[in-house]
Amino acid sequence: MHKVDDNVPLYPIGVAARLLGISARTLREYEKEGLIKPARKGGRRLFSKNDLEFIRNIRFYLEEVGMTIPALKVLYLTVPCWEIKQCEMHDCPAYGNYKEKCWEVIARNKMFEARACRSCPIFLVHLHNKGMKVFQGKDVPPKCFERKNPDREV
Repeated sequence: MHKVDDNVPLYPIGVAARLLGISARTLREYEKEGLIKPARKGGRRLFSKNDLEFIRNIRFYLEEVGMTIPALKVLYLTVPCWEIKQCEMHDCPAYGNYKEKCWEVIARNKMFEARACRSCPIFLVHLHNKGMKVFQGKDVPPKCFERKNPDREV
């Protein structure tokens, strides 16, 4: 049996919504907010397996953690993508770099293919939210990251 690359957009919006247990309208809203950018073919949105996994990541932060979309954007703009996505590409020149965005590191590294970054959801959030002001202090985390009940175990 032939294995399909996880980056190949195969699922139309209705199928993706069903697989995720959400509405197609919710997926369109995520796209409008700049959180996702599905592939398009003939005007139809198509999602890959990796897209679905990232949308599950979005859902986790919105539903389980209780973040808002603006707070989630702040997270995506301040935390390294390899940490958010729990990336295992240890050979990537950006892996482990907390000081720069992965696409900035990769753009300077001629030995590594930046194609993955251009389709990375974290990079897309960056592209759609370039003017967003983000607190970069080290001592005081944004309030959206504070636990609501510090006595409760996570």
